[in-house]
Amino acid sequence: MLTVLLWMCIEGKCSWVSEPLSQESAVIAMCESGDRENIGSVDWTAVNINRDGTIDRGAWQFNSYWVWNSKDRWIINPIAKKIGLTGNQFFEMYPTPNHAPPLVQYEVFNYMWDNGFGWEHWASSKSCWGKWMKITSQGQAILRFK
Repeated sequence: MLTVLLWMCIEGKCSWVSEPLSQESAVIAMCESGDRENIGSVDWTAVNINRDGTIDRGAWQFNSYWVWNSKDRWIINPIAKKIGLTGNQFFEMYPTPNHAPPLVQYEVFNYMWDNGFGWEHWASSKSCWGKWMKITSQGQAILRFK
């Protein structure tokens, strides 16, 4: 686990919060929404439009069709339940990933990593994160240090 400082705002009150993030999540977020060079650089509100018209949002660039979809909730419903919400309540509070606080985005990342093919969701950025970590044959992420 890596500990990162998050600038979190809830109802207008902002403060730094220290949160442990898994090494794979920190590296993939850096490659998906950060500066691609410094582990821990993350843009929680990043938005990128794909050629197919879908939109990737948040630190891990969750796709509007495959992940953050109000019709197909294979990922969102378990997260909503874990944080005490229904799927509808979840989508009312967090209509897109960039509206969700960092810890909710992190829960979605973890669910996808643990229950949906691990790193394969982020294969498109492997040229970046592959410099920082390798994946064992068992699917475990191991950081590489230069």
